[in-house]
Amino acid sequence: MHDVAMRESLERLAEHDGGRRLLQLALRSIERGDHELVSGCWTRKGDAGCLFQHAYWQGVEEGVFADDGRARAWVTGVAGPQGYHRVIDVIAAFDRLARAEYAVEQRRFGPPELDRERWRQRVTSLLVEVLGAGGDRARTGARTPVTA
Repeated sequence: MHDVAMRESLERLAEHDGGRRLLQLALRSIERGDHELVSGCWTRKGDAGCLFQHAYWQGVEEGVFADDGRARAWVTGVAGPQGYHRVIDVIAAFDRLARAEYAVEQRRFGPPELDRERWRQRVTSLLVEVLGAGGDRARTGARTPVTA
């Protein structure tokens, strides 16, 4: 159930060029492995971040934009006005999936402690599946090719 919701929220985000770009950047960052992957929160003291924090780090690494510490503003800018709510939906779906299936310790406040390796593998797998769904993208009218 949570896995399906996560995939659907990623697919809705990937329907738009800006959302697809965010997912591509995030996938490259996650695969690089410089930072841990957490659920839906933004960062944990700069050493771990959510999907969109990874997109920001990758964008900085590639020189797409300056490291001005404004990750949220950049994500919103790339996603565009139509994509903002889709980004929020992905963050919420990430939280639900992480808590339901990958938490090894629930915390009273903040994100759960995750089985990090399984979580990273699942998120990477979902991103590859969504970004590689060329036939589905043709039906949605989206134009950006996969560059991840």
